[in-house]
Amino acid sequence: MLTLFNLAKRSALILTGVSIGAAIWKARSAASDSGQSGPLKQSVSELEARLAALENNGAHSFATSETALGNSAGTLAAVASLESTVASLTTRYDNRLSAIESHVSEHDAKLKELPTLSQVVSTMEEMLSSTMSGLDQKLSEQVRSIDVLKTTVAQSDELMERVLDSIYSLQSHVAESDKSEVPVSV
Repeated sequence: MLTLFNLAKRSALILTGVSIGAAIWKARSAASDSGQSGPLKQSVSELEARLAALENNGAHSFATSETALGNSAGTLAAVASLESTVASLTTRYDNRLSAIESHVSEHDAKLKELPTLSQVVSTMEEMLSSTMSGLDQKLSEQVRSIDVLKTTVAQSDELMERVLDSIYSLQSHVAESDKSEVPVSV
């Protein structure tokens, strides 16, 4: 009966170690996905403390028999295996975190190279101002051209009126001189 009880204790210890390892693995996976490292580290340290307490209690209760010492060594080997697994997962997590940090740094550098909103607005205002001044200059030139055309048309009208007046006055002189030359019969 005593061996059955010792076997149950050892099995419980091994199952506890396996479930703790699975819980650590699951927590590590969830933490690496969500980016939380604080609770995971705290959980690992609590787990290590529990394992150390179980190990101490197990070593004291199993120290009486040689078979118990052999199983305690197996438990220590399982704990060592779990520790190596946790260490490898920690290394993977640290590598992934470093890669993410480098990507964030790259994106931050790219964002710093982009112009700010005020720079874009300033550039747009300069372009608009330049375009508007060019348009104003073209409109001023058109107004001057129209004024010159009006002046030219007015001068042409005046000249035309003089020419027509001259023609009418010549016609009236020619018509009068033709009347005076016609002999009048009596």
